[in-house]
Amino acid sequence: MASVESYFSQSYAEAREKFLAALEAGGGVLLESCENPNKGPDGGRLFTDVGRIGPGDARKILVLVSSTHGIEGYCGSGCQVGWLQRKHYWRDATPDVAVYLVHAVNPHGFAWGRRVTEENVDLNRNFVDFAAPLPSNPDYEALAAHVNPREWSDAAIEAADLAIARHYNLPNADFLPRAIHGGQYVNDKGTYFGGFAPTWARRNFEAIVARHFVRATDLCVIDYHTGLGPLGHGDIIFGNSPAMGRARDWFDHVTPTEEDIEAAKRKAGGHTANSIPGTLSRHLLKLLPQARLTAGGLEYGTHDVRNVLKSIRADNWLWAHGDPHGAQGREIRAFIREMFYPSVPEWKIMVTSRSNDIIRMALAGLARA
Repeated sequence: MASVESYFSQSYAEAREKFLAALEAGGGVLLESCENPNKGPDGGRLFTDVGRIGPGDARKILVLVSSTHGIEGYCGSGCQVGWLQRKHYWRDATPDVAVYLVHAVNPHGFAWGRRVTEENVDLNRNFVDFAAPLPSNPDYEALAAHVNPREWSDAAIEAADLAIARHYNLPNADFLPRAIHGGQYVNDKGTYFGGFAPTWARRNFEAIVARHFVRATDLCVIDYHTGLGPLGHGDIIFGNSPAMGRARDWFDHVTPTEEDIEAAKRKAGGHTANSIPGTLSRHLLKLLPQARLTAGGLEYGTHDVRNVLKSIRADNWLWAHGDPHGAQGREIRAFIREMFYPSVPEWKIMVTSRSNDIIRMALAGLARA
């Protein structure tokens, strides 16, 4: 039996090869490979692959999405590969349920070791209506020069963090306020940029949805993410009403909890996962109005959140102002990789086990639907 370590990869190309092999070995079928117009750092071609295991006419569908935030695809791909290799579909699914696997929805970010797309867009902020007024983030606009400093040194970072702390009347910089995490639509060189238009990855995903999921009466989507929470802990974040009620019935724990939501309502300017604009999972409510939808993210913890978010800012500085191929560039690229794809061997075991549990719960929920 293959080891858990073998499910995971060291590059996008290796991850894709393992996914395609596992799909075939697990009894699935490759439906399509959608090529991104750009190339990887090695000049290789980049694809979003769509596979299915189970009946083609199923109206109850589970979708497993990896690499919405590119570099986080190392985790999502490994979980997809492990689930396929262990042939868990044949153990856990009922005959009326199909599982679709969307591998590397943001292949450019995956291959280049970045969270963002080739347009420097956070894909999970890009699913907004660009014909309407875009979401505003006054805090980001007030703090943009500090969130994304033009110089990356210990002294410059310390000064920027102090300025952010003063803005929020905090003793030290808190990197979860809306200025950092809430998305912004004004600075195409900045962090958490939601875009000025739909990205290739968004348009491609919408086309995949239209080709494969429109017949669904019941659809559950699990979008794999890393970087938030205790090391190896997998938090299921299904905050999109009206699906929240079904999610709470299907899964052992769902974030935000009802207590979290009420506390945020009481706190002026409170920020919860459900307040982020432009997420992939919430956009599905508009794309598939006929389906009973249960969609959200499976968020795995990695390292201390301050260092995780520091790595995002460092990566943004590197590609906007630095040299990705220089010594400092190599250091920053290794830093962000560790923050979103920890080298701790036990982490892979933890995330794989939690993924298999969540998929089993989702399949049981779909069976009852």
